[in-house]
Amino acid sequence: MKQKSRKFGVKCVNLSKFRIKHKFFAFFLLLIILITIYIRFIATPIVVANTETQMGNFATRSINYAIADTMNQNVSYGDLVTVIKDENENVAYIEANSVRINLLSRAMSKVVMSNFLELAKSPVKVSIGSFSGISILTGVGPKVAFSVNPFGEVYCYFTSNFESAGINQTYHKIYLDIAIKINVVFPFKKLVVDSSAEVLLCETLIVGKIPEVYLNSNTLTEMLNLVPTKFTS
Repeated sequence: MKQKSRKFGVKCVNLSKFRIKHKFFAFFLLLIILITIYIRFIATPIVVANTETQMGNFATRSINYAIADTMNQNVSYGDLVTVIKDENENVAYIEANSVRINLLSRAMSKVVMSNFLELAKSPVKVSIGSFSGISILTGVGPKVAFSVNPFGEVYCYFTSNFESAGINQTYHKIYLDIAIKINVVFPFKKLVVDSSAEVLLCETLIVGKIPEVYLNSNTLTEMLNLVPTKFTS
């Protein structure tokens, strides 16, 4: 019987194609690295700066709208605080209307957040020239719009202050403090924008009983210094 002869050979590798693929892969990897560096250190700070400015503007406008809305409600001092007097018509103590204060605080928070979310629907616009990183080209060229999804919290709280207006008179002022904290998440950074405002909500003059003895001093040291340190006999 005749045996079939087997042919053995070596498969040649096309080195030129291998080098082309290697160079293409290296170029593609380098391009990805350069794009990542550009986005991380040039594009992202520019977008973050413009977003911070716009979000801060929206937050301030939202607070101002809420304050104007509160002022239109004609909130009076008697709605928030009740001055309790004794049988001699002297001021005994001051009682806060916690229910009314909590309702007003919730309403203010809702108004601020709803106004902000409505304003935040507007996209952030950055000119093409700004992405070059060159200051002289900032604001040059058409603008590119970016949609952001901010989320935040609103804080409303009341503070009161007593100011002396005479021997038996005291001004009681109630302030409304509104603060909003906005968060925007970017691929390489988290942006936090804070805005706050304080407004005088209402005030009244509390008249008390005229004291038999009245001591007025600018500092505690002067008030306690009733005996002179030096005297002569």
